[in-house]
Amino acid sequence: MDNHEQTVFISYAWGDEREEIVNKIDESLQTRGIKITRDKRDLGYKGSIKEFMEHIGQGNCVIVVVSDKYLRSPNCMFELVEIADNKQFHDRIFPIVLADADIYDPVKRIGYVKHWEEKRAELAEAMKTLDPANLQGIRDDMDLYDRIRDKISGLASTLKDMNTLTPEMHQDSNFSHLFEAIDKRMKETPAAAPKKDAESARKAASADNISASNGGTAVGSINIGGNVDGNIVIGNNNQANNTKKK
Repeated sequence: MDNHEQTVFISYAWGDEREEIVNKIDESLQTRGIKITRDKRDLGYKGSIKEFMEHIGQGNCVIVVVSDKYLRSPNCMFELVEIADNKQFHDRIFPIVLADADIYDPVKRIGYVKHWEEKRAELAEAMKTLDPANLQGIRDDMDLYDRIRDKISGLASTLKDMNTLTPEMHQDSNFSHLFEAIDKRMKETPAAAPKKDAESARKAASADNISASNGGTAVGSINIGGNVDGNIVIGNNNQANNTKKK
């Protein structure tokens, strides 16, 4: 598991009540020793937004603050779809559902599907006005709209089936239920040992290197070979030569 996969991310739509509760989550969990990685603080100037969102999608623990704006945001939904595509969706997400997120009424959930169908249709119509050669990058947006439209109903249904508690319950407990769930998940899936870098791997391989030259043979790190003069060379840390007499 890479480092970013063990990081605790938070996925949310910026602004208003959403920002307020995210700040409270951030502060509460960090005082308990869990560092939250969030875009506004950790992405950095000129950092790749798409790459950061992909890392969220691969995260082992992702707090998802679901709101109406979240479910209508291309960037937020990209993160949610990426999480789902990386499997174990139910285990890896820790949702907090705000009051304006209409995921509990099936008719309202259909409204989100229609929203993305309309966004796709609007983009498709606009694309017709351009030469296909000038659509670089736009096709990626179309593909994203397709992914969101196809998955949003199922993802919203999964979220509504989870006992996410109310935002008020989380705040009243100072997010203790959220902390305990994340802490348990992190202990169950500890970070993997770091991989050896290329230079370390090369040195390790060369330590047990077996080589033979000029038709010779090799055993372990002992080399038995010959040279063009017919000499036999047996070498390890020390070498012994048997020189053919003329």
